[in-house]
Amino acid sequence: MKTINIKLLTLVATYLVILLHTAATPFSYFHIAWSVSVMYEVTGRIAFPLFLLIAGYISLNKNESLLSTLKHRVLNLVIPLIAWSAIYLLYGRLNGISTPFSLLNLLSMPAWPHLWFIYTMILLYLLTPLLNTFIQNGSRQRINYIVTVWFALASVYMLFDNMKLNLLEGHALPARSNIDMVVYLSGFYIIGGVIRRYDINPKVTISAVIFILSAVLTAVMSYSLSLSTFSPNEIFLFYSAPTLVVVSLAFFFMLLNVPLTFSRKATGAIRTLSKLSLGIFFVHMLILELLLRLLDIKFDSYSAIVTMPLVALLCFLISAAICLLLRRIPGVRRIV
Repeated sequence: MKTINIKLLTLVATYLVILLHTAATPFSYFHIAWSVSVMYEVTGRIAFPLFLLIAGYISLNKNESLLSTLKHRVLNLVIPLIAWSAIYLLYGRLNGISTPFSLLNLLSMPAWPHLWFIYTMILLYLLTPLLNTFIQNGSRQRINYIVTVWFALASVYMLFDNMKLNLLEGHALPARSNIDMVVYLSGFYIIGGVIRRYDINPKVTISAVIFILSAVLTAVMSYSLSLSTFSPNEIFLFYSAPTLVVVSLAFFFMLLNVPLTFSRKATGAIRTLSKLSLGIFFVHMLILELLLRLLDIKFDSYSAIVTMPLVALLCFLISAAICLLLRRIPGVRRIV
């Protein structure tokens, strides 16, 4: 396994999640530099597909028992999810956001919006023993068939259905349930395992060209559609939308196969930071909201080309430092 490439991909995906959430507010309304927000929104949208590709690449090539999967994968997400759900509920109360609390609600609705992805990962990990058996023992023809069906239904059909619903009938795009997200995103998880099993390694230059072209195409389509509908539109930005699937896969292949040589210190830093990715994911929204409040940056001018990624980087570094400190506290290590 290309360990250092996977560690670096994990770091990049973690940063891109923060960039996505930094761009969310300026993307939600038109302003003079809205095109900058679109660019970073498209770039950030590949973060969750990247996490799933990485998880599939690592997890779907092991002969793990159900008990081992529950112990080492599911519990490693459930325990921090419970802890951070409580923290975000308290944070919401302190900031005047009264969220009705019940354990039943938390089973289907995350305490804070970004936590939806943890629910998706838990459900996919519960399916891992079945997917492992299928990928390791199934013929390549059957695996290709399943991936093709997923792309046809969860990507292409979903796109046209959303266009019909939103553009022709004038309805808002529906909220997705946890089960919906598993169906829509499971293909990335499966493809990650398939890439490793069959050692699929397209050339880095080809992957880079496809990544750039498909990212630009996605941004142009989103920009044009939004202008024509007089409001920011996310139809082409859903995680399993066809062009976003291509953007995500091209970026994954590009970083997975690029030959990397780092010094011992740099390698150690990448390994250490990659271990903090889950903790950074949990804590970053608290830090990001605090930074945006303190810095009072609106990202509605062309300086956002620089300030948006810099704020995201600052949030990443502060979140990583907090996670490093929390990992030194006995009993708290499990949640970061």
